[in-house]
Amino acid sequence: MFAIQRHNLMKAILTLCLLCISGVSHGVQTVMLSDEANELDLNQKHLELFEDSSDRLTINEITTNSGLLFTQVDQDVINLGHTDSSIWAHFRLRLDSDQNTPQSWILESAFPLLHRFDIFVVEDGVIQESHRIGYSRPIMARMLPHRFFAQPLHLQPGVEYDIYINTMRVGGNVQLPLKLSKPLQFIYNELIHNHVFGIFFGIFIAMMAYNLFLFFAVGNRAYFYYIAYIGFSFLTFQTLTGFGFLLFWSDSPNLNEYVTQVFACMATVSGLLFSKHFVKTELYGRFITTSINIAAAFGVGLALARLTTDYFLSTQVSAYISIVSIVFPPMMFYCWIKGSRPAGFFLLAWMLLIVGAVMYTLVLLGVLPSNALTNNAVLAGSAAEMVLLSLGLADRINYERKAKYSALQEQHKAIVRLKEAEDRLMHRALHSRTTGLPNRTLLRSTLDGLLQETQQTGFTLVLVSINNFHEFNKTLGHSNGDAILYILTERLSALGQCVENIVPIEDTDARAHYISSVEGVSFALMIRELDSDVINSVVLQLLKDMEKPFEYQGLTLDVDASAGIAFHPEHGSSSENLLRNAHIALEAASGINEKYAVYSQEIDPYNQRRISLLGELRNAIDKDVLQLYFQPQICLDTMEVSGAEVLIRWIHPEYGFIPPDEFIPLAERTGVIQPLTYWICRKAFQFMHSLSSQGYNLNLSINISARNLQDPHFKDQVCKIAKEQDVTLEKVIMELTETAVMHNPDEALRVLGELSAAGIRLSIDDFGTGYSSLSYLKKLPVNEIKIDRSFVMEMAKNNDDQVIVHTTLTMGHNLSLEVVAEGIEDEATLLKLKEMGCDLAQGYHIARPMPANEFFTWLSNYRNDASPSPVASIIK
Repeated sequence: MFAIQRHNLMKAILTLCLLCISGVSHGVQTVMLSDEANELDLNQKHLELFEDSSDRLTINEITTNSGLLFTQVDQDVINLGHTDSSIWAHFRLRLDSDQNTPQSWILESAFPLLHRFDIFVVEDGVIQESHRIGYSRPIMARMLPHRFFAQPLHLQPGVEYDIYINTMRVGGNVQLPLKLSKPLQFIYNELIHNHVFGIFFGIFIAMMAYNLFLFFAVGNRAYFYYIAYIGFSFLTFQTLTGFGFLLFWSDSPNLNEYVTQVFACMATVSGLLFSKHFVKTELYGRFITTSINIAAAFGVGLALARLTTDYFLSTQVSAYISIVSIVFPPMMFYCWIKGSRPAGFFLLAWMLLIVGAVMYTLVLLGVLPSNALTNNAVLAGSAAEMVLLSLGLADRINYERKAKYSALQEQHKAIVRLKEAEDRLMHRALHSRTTGLPNRTLLRSTLDGLLQETQQTGFTLVLVSINNFHEFNKTLGHSNGDAILYILTERLSALGQCVENIVPIEDTDARAHYISSVEGVSFALMIRELDSDVINSVVLQLLKDMEKPFEYQGLTLDVDASAGIAFHPEHGSSSENLLRNAHIALEAASGINEKYAVYSQEIDPYNQRRISLLGELRNAIDKDVLQLYFQPQICLDTMEVSGAEVLIRWIHPEYGFIPPDEFIPLAERTGVIQPLTYWICRKAFQFMHSLSSQGYNLNLSINISARNLQDPHFKDQVCKIAKEQDVTLEKVIMELTETAVMHNPDEALRVLGELSAAGIRLSIDDFGTGYSSLSYLKKLPVNEIKIDRSFVMEMAKNNDDQVIVHTTLTMGHNLSLEVVAEGIEDEATLLKLKEMGCDLAQGYHIARPMPANEFFTWLSNYRNDASPSPVASIIK
């Protein structure tokens, strides 16, 4: 009993407090329903409101004290913002008494996000109907399943009803846009709205499908985030319009507490990430990208917090979305100023969405009239935003495609330029810069191809050289020389085209080349012909036509040309061998003053046997296999033996006797001549020591090479060897040819001076066959000259040779030089030389070259007059 009294007391106190707070209620108009009106929006003239912050009052307490609790509203649409209070709304309703039958009107509240929405129909203080249709209950528990809160009211004519509505939404925004409609008008309005929302959501779905296609086609993350943005925005609007609860989770009312905030957060997050990738903010400011990342992370955090906790974060989510909506458009504007084309689309789309949101807000505040456009301004703005952003993405694709196409064009141009550069480089690599003809590399490539094609038939390779071209360069200069060379190659090319069966070395669309530049002023052509008579005739005619004089800058120029010929397969089965052998033939032609030469092993100084001999020569020197032969020299005054010429002999175990003319030039070209000369000196000095020990005081003449004169230590080495063998150098004569002396005159003069100073006598061998001048010979410290055998051998029968020999003797004696005649092969020549006053004689008529032991025997017999030599008769 005490508890009941205390409860009644508390209710009386609470009622008194409410009276003090609320004051006196103003009167409101009763809503009159008649046939003329099909629908009626309830506004501030009809509505009064009471906010129960403690949520303790019941409907009975509300109806009992309604005159004290309620106050008239000052806005047409009740919008209380974020509140946790229980909100009571009240209005009076009367059906026109002229109506004869009861009617049903539908009470509708177009704000579907209320946890509690209870409707009470009161007649004369008695509750006639009560309906609980808030989203805390399944959608099918309502009398009229609808996306909004809609409840049919059954009204009697002339009866006044008090309608009480109790709503509550913990932590969320509370709005009560109330409306009364006749059923037909309600259905009509719903059809219109469904049509509008169908278009709206169809745009969403179409944009998602379109961008999904682009995402799979392009693969850019911007499209993925845009699809997510559209999807979450779609779900957010589904929630805000009530379609989500009506169509998707109608049996799960608890989801209503989560979906709006989670979807709104994720729509904002995906929108931020989309804007980052769509605009490419990293190109315009790192701070923008960083800010977007932070804001997106915060939004994900809010969504996770709502999903994992019971906190209702409507205020926080609203603040988050508001801040993003205010802060990020200026950042996009900054990117647009910096030249971002997508940022312009973003700003325009965002502006349309903001305009739609502002218009809808102004409708709720009563600033703008309520109509189809203003009521759906947010939907229209959002749809326009989606379309514009999709167009922006399409524009980006088009722009990037144009940029890519432009880049591809530039790349193609670069590739073309690179190909042209490669072609130029290839042309330079395969052609002569001066003449433009194919060079040796391209010639070898063509040769290799021809060798594969003509294994059976064969062909001929001809090398043509312009022998006197150096005169043009030295006389007219290199620039003119290049011009002359071009004229000559054009002439040779024209002549080559007329040769029957000639093989093109390069055949292009621009021109066919039949001539190749091999090196310098040497050129090659190939002919499918092996008949030597035909080839000889063709080459002679080609050279004849090539050597015809021509005019250049007022000058008449003559050309001297020669050719070398090699046949395939006779003279080589590879391009390398054919070119080598044709070169050797060309050198041979120049050496023998012939117009052309055909390759043969006889004219080849570089054949494999000689290369093999080079290695074996080194081995022969090291192993002391070589032999020295000695050919005596006699004094024609006394007919006594005055000395001998040292000659080298090589008896090969496989090839037998190898002439010095074969291996000495090879040794000179490779540097083996140095150790060979020192070996000869050592063996000759040993022989000289043996002669001295047996009482013979004879001179020894040793041949040296031009390569020996290039050795700065030659004199020292000779002196060292002489000292080792205990001989003096006064009896040593070193012979060298005029050609060797003229190879490097200054260096030769220096070395010869050192040899002469060491006591070595010097002799010019083969005198008369070189090109030395007498003025230069006067400078040389020589002691004798040797008349070449070509002048001596036939002098007894040839008056011209006698004149040459006599002149040489006179000149030599006038220069105080001893004169030696070599090549004496008969007694008449010996007597004639003695008559002319020649000093020394040497030849087969006196004695052939012989080894050391035979030389001692011959020398003993000659001294004792026991030799059957023809010289004995002269001595007698």
